[in-house]
Amino acid sequence: MRSTVAYWSAVVRRVAPVAGLVAFVVGGAMLAASLVGDGAPVASALGQSALAGLICGVAFLLVVPVPDTVAAARTASHYGLSLEPAAARLPAVRRVTADTPGVTAFQLADSVLHTIKKAQTPVIAEVLELGHGKVSLICGTPYGPRVQVSIDIDIAVTGGSAVAVITCRPTTSWKRLDSGASWVIAGTLERHVRAALTEH
Repeated sequence: MRSTVAYWSAVVRRVAPVAGLVAFVVGGAMLAASLVGDGAPVASALGQSALAGLICGVAFLLVVPVPDTVAAARTASHYGLSLEPAAARLPAVRRVTADTPGVTAFQLADSVLHTIKKAQTPVIAEVLELGHGKVSLICGTPYGPRVQVSIDIDIAVTGGSAVAVITCRPTTSWKRLDSGASWVIAGTLERHVRAALTEH
């Protein structure tokens, strides 16, 4: 429960600027309508428009984070994870290191893709790229909101060791929240990538 509240708090902080903008726009529109349309006194119009903007901003803060938090908690639970405030941050980034003597970045990328396909979690919707130290995918979440996540796995090999950086974000670039989907998929992929790198 404490982790869910911490996640909700992180979501509130993330959407607070948007809520402030909503409050400002609604308050400004109400002020203009009161002054121009109704011919109300300035002091009265200011008070009413400020109150309307405040109510809309608070309503936005209550409406958006709650369903996102519920969906994130269900998604994390489905994957056997405990929800954390970090799940609200985008993009979700994980880093894996392993000793891989005599193995090329392409071989590791191919092994990573094979391991992810074999695990079948997350569900791969599309393979965008498989190259020298690079795997790019689109994955979906089988539970919770149907969110598609863009995944980039970059693998660098130096001196017999490999570093893989996993970056997950919603495919819709303007999204500021994805109900923890990117974070959950990044955590799942971290295990798969570690297994793929250490099997060589």
